[in-house]
Amino acid sequence: MTERSFELLEPGEHVHRGALVAEPLFFGPDERPLFGWVHQPIHRAPASLGLILCNPFGYEAICAHRSLSHFAAAAAAAGVPALRFDYDGTGDSAGCDLDADRLSAWIASIHEAAETLRRETRCERFCLLGIRLGATLAAIAASRRADVEALIAIAPVVRAKGYLRELRALQMATGLAPPPAPPSAVDLLEVTGFVLTAATRAALAEVDLSELARAPAAQILILDRDDLPGSEQWAARLEATGAKVERLPVPGYVEMMLDPHASIVPEQMLRKTTAWLAERAGPVSGAKADPGRPSGHASFVARRSIHLPSVAGAGVPITETAEFLDPERTLFGILSAPQSTSAARPTRPAQRGILMLNAGSTHHIGPNRLYVALARRWASLGHIVLRLDISGIGDSLPRPGELENVVYTPCAGADIAQAVRYLRERAGVTECHALGLCSGAYHAFKAAVNGASLDAVVMINPLTFFWKKGMSLDAPMPDQRVIAEAKRYQRTGLRAQSWLKLLRGRVDVRDVAHVMLRRMGFLVKHYCRDLARHLHYPLSDDLGRELAAAAVRRIGMLFVFAAHDPGIELLHLQGGSRVGTLRRRRQLDIRIIDWADHTFTALQAREQLVSVLAGALDGEYAHPPLPASGSDAAVRAPGSDAPVPPTMPGRRHT
Repeated sequence: MTERSFELLEPGEHVHRGALVAEPLFFGPDERPLFGWVHQPIHRAPASLGLILCNPFGYEAICAHRSLSHFAAAAAAAGVPALRFDYDGTGDSAGCDLDADRLSAWIASIHEAAETLRRETRCERFCLLGIRLGATLAAIAASRRADVEALIAIAPVVRAKGYLRELRALQMATGLAPPPAPPSAVDLLEVTGFVLTAATRAALAEVDLSELARAPAAQILILDRDDLPGSEQWAARLEATGAKVERLPVPGYVEMMLDPHASIVPEQMLRKTTAWLAERAGPVSGAKADPGRPSGHASFVARRSIHLPSVAGAGVPITETAEFLDPERTLFGILSAPQSTSAARPTRPAQRGILMLNAGSTHHIGPNRLYVALARRWASLGHIVLRLDISGIGDSLPRPGELENVVYTPCAGADIAQAVRYLRERAGVTECHALGLCSGAYHAFKAAVNGASLDAVVMINPLTFFWKKGMSLDAPMPDQRVIAEAKRYQRTGLRAQSWLKLLRGRVDVRDVAHVMLRRMGFLVKHYCRDLARHLHYPLSDDLGRELAAAAVRRIGMLFVFAAHDPGIELLHLQGGSRVGTLRRRRQLDIRIIDWADHTFTALQAREQLVSVLAGALDGEYAHPPLPASGSDAAVRAPGSDAPVPPTMPGRRHT
């Protein structure tokens, strides 16, 4: 059993392991399985009231993932069993954004979750807790059930038509220049990396909670944001139907919805909901506490694996398994494998394993759910893929004495080594690759340099190559900030509008000159370091030496960059001439993707990334030919003038 603490954990606080049980499970129909976690109280009788936690939509769900885990753990500590889960087509559940009938499928997922929690914990009645659109879905589902006694709505979306307008405004505010959209995408609304089809938007536009035929529950707690107008009208409407409603503006929503690495568990919301739940919970009739094992534990083990159809055309069906990698059950991940392959006995001489590492504090589904799509594709093509949460991130516990939600944790190397051992010894892979975006790229590279048993590493948009405590997570290196500004000035300098601003005195010339002079200083510094490297003078934080060390161990290296990401120039500056040397030797390769931001938010950018990685990992491991010029501009993703990228550099296997 996995122990989780009820204590609120913020960066800077230590973990106190408590007697709380969190168990992963798949549930629901075999053809459309859902994934979730049951949090059970032990050392006390189970309550007759169970809590179902309903995610918000899209990126908000990624940001709130950690907080919802704490909400579930706090409920279990108060004696209320809880189930947090992914709706159909989201998270680790089957399906995708583009499937039909999304609204109906999400509501049906809540009903499946309720029946599963009833079966596993013997609870007799339910409280549904939802955040934003999750509160809307929870209210609709509750209004259709007779066993929902209570509803907790956090910043609820009362009228979804207004919510859709907010989503459009949010997408416009990102400032992302959209690539030319293919005809098939004209009906899609992209919102911070997630997609709503025209049919889904039409269904949502009809949703208005004030028009529900009956109150969702007899007792309702509404926790509004404290910085915006609340849900007074809806609360009054509910009271008019006879429901007992308590509405409070509570701080913490904004902090909970910050980027995952910066998000803060909303302490006041958590304590209010826990106390409110505890007042309404009661023990199951005739039930007694079982300190040795929670009710229903055996059935969780039976539903740790699911079968999914092929997602790669001619590929094979796949199996996904919720896995703990260590006896202490600290490290958690999802293993995707072809159904035709036994995890213990590979069916061919070279069984390829791919280890996917967290991008920042985003849990193992990856940015914009990218890792789920990649893992299922590669498993359909015969690879074994492990989507790992490093310790303290996502659904993995921190290691003893370590902190929660630390992106550049010093334990990452040990976590990766353990995951590689798992893939080689328990999953039976004979070659192992590590892939990561941003901090995941950093951890993959450091693991390769420091001796992890890897054959190749794929590094997508790394922001630093030498992390030091106290660095900013948004722009770790001073070099990077200057590089980013210089690249921006270079891009805008080609526009007539920029010159007009300059002539009108609307450009801070001193600021531009300061940035360009600092960039020139960085260039001179790194050229001097490169000269010292050639003279065999020992350097600190020497990326060139580390790249060479990985090459000596015959580890293939593939760097993938968004076109304007500062990491590419950082690689050349800090790696020096070693980068070009290793590229000429086919030991390192670089791919650049147009129309992409740092996390490949746009759908078309993600499709280009998948194409690049497919070319690198789906094919045989021949060394790629290099362009005659050796320039990065000549090595572009599909969608530019270059041909489809060749396969990734790496060891040859016979």
